[in-house]
Amino acid sequence: MDLSIQYFVRIILIWLLCLLSVLLHESGHALGYRISGGKAGWKIVVGSGPRLISISRFTFGLIPAGGNFVPAEEPETDKGQIIMLAGGPFLSLLQAVLYWIVYFCISENIQPGSSVSEILLPVSTFLLYFNFFQFLFTAIPMRYRVICKGFESDGLQIVHTLKNTGSQESNMDHKSNPDD
Repeated sequence: MDLSIQYFVRIILIWLLCLLSVLLHESGHALGYRISGGKAGWKIVVGSGPRLISISRFTFGLIPAGGNFVPAEEPETDKGQIIMLAGGPFLSLLQAVLYWIVYFCISENIQPGSSVSEILLPVSTFLLYFNFFQFLFTAIPMRYRVICKGFESDGLQIVHTLKNTGSQESNMDHKSNPDD
């Protein structure tokens, strides 16, 4: 296969699979939301930049960076909120592990130098790192300062939810204790 065609195929595959990775990350939030009793009516935005297509609850942007899960309403319990928030990073980590397995299966079972290995090895390597860093940058508690200024990572939102849970339990203990 011509080298320029290989590069073109790699770029298209990486672009499509990065959009898929962001979609799966956001779908992890949707799954957590539904598991915790969330109602229908949620939406998912995948990517940023000019809108490519909108289908039902899904909107896809040109640039496969960033995404957003918009629940119909916030989960009723803190546990539900944490399950919803953790779903995205969990699926990103799962994807990283999957691409790691794909990489080793390809490297062990496909002849080096073949068109398939020349396309799939770099693509699976890139996606392994993409999903691993997507997991890290969403699971680590932080406020984004550069790309998504002011937004909080899923990990930081979980920390806030846990703090609110702890302060609510502490307030309830003080109210129920007549000795105070």
